[in-house]
Amino acid sequence: MNEKKERIIKTSIHLFAKKGFAATTIQEIASECGISKGAFYLHFKSKEALLLSACEYYIGMSMKKMKNIEENLAGEPPKEVLKKQIGAQFEDFRDHKDFIVLLLTENIIPENQEIKQYFYKVTMETDKLYRNALLASYGEGIERYVADLSIMARGIVHSYMNVMVFNGELNIDAEEISAFIIERLDDLVQGLSRSALNPIVPKDIFSPMPAGKDQLLEDIQKAKENSTLPEDIVVSLDVIEEELSQDKPRKPIIKGMLSNLTGTNDKEVEKLRALISVFISI
Repeated sequence: MNEKKERIIKTSIHLFAKKGFAATTIQEIASECGISKGAFYLHFKSKEALLLSACEYYIGMSMKKMKNIEENLAGEPPKEVLKKQIGAQFEDFRDHKDFIVLLLTENIIPENQEIKQYFYKVTMETDKLYRNALLASYGEGIERYVADLSIMARGIVHSYMNVMVFNGELNIDAEEISAFIIERLDDLVQGLSRSALNPIVPKDIFSPMPAGKDQLLEDIQKAKENSTLPEDIVVSLDVIEEELSQDKPRKPIIKGMLSNLTGTNDKEVEKLRALISVFISI
């Protein structure tokens, strides 16, 4: 990433955290960076594209750090690795507070499928990372509850960060809080080991990554090549295709057209209907 693009990202995140995503204009970002509005568009086609790049920049950096800890401490006790990974998240909070504030205090995911899919992917990857770390730390005995335990662990971390956002004077040491959280996870694991209750969420809570818009448009084209499809099905696919081609597809219209596809005897159309339903629901 070049220096100017990085500066635009860092400046925009500061403004988004201060004013809110919707209230911050591209002109304000450009002015704060000392560049023209035209120069902004040389790097980002829209404010949403800038937000996606910012998420990829900051979250990608954090995820890489978590994975590096796992690799660099491969010979250490797994629970020590998990503690370091939790501590790293609080270090990231300290170093990139504006971005964390933005994530925790505002619903920053606009009606943009690229951003929604990115967050879906990140959530899946983070959950997988936590599950692997928890299983390595506490053994196969917790496998039955690993999905719930992952949610609890991530929830504890996020909740403490939330407290730190709304109480700026609260200065928590990363190493101290990571050790404290590990002890609380020990307590949770002990409680779960005695529990006779069923897990709340299934182990496969995350479905496979939904198809992207380009893939869906390609699949719609292929489906329409079937000359045996009824005219009303083809018309419905045409409308869905047109909506998905827009930057902000109108969900009510797509949902209405999807209802027209229900109950067809064509397996490809049924599969496509399910994929589109997942795509517009995230």
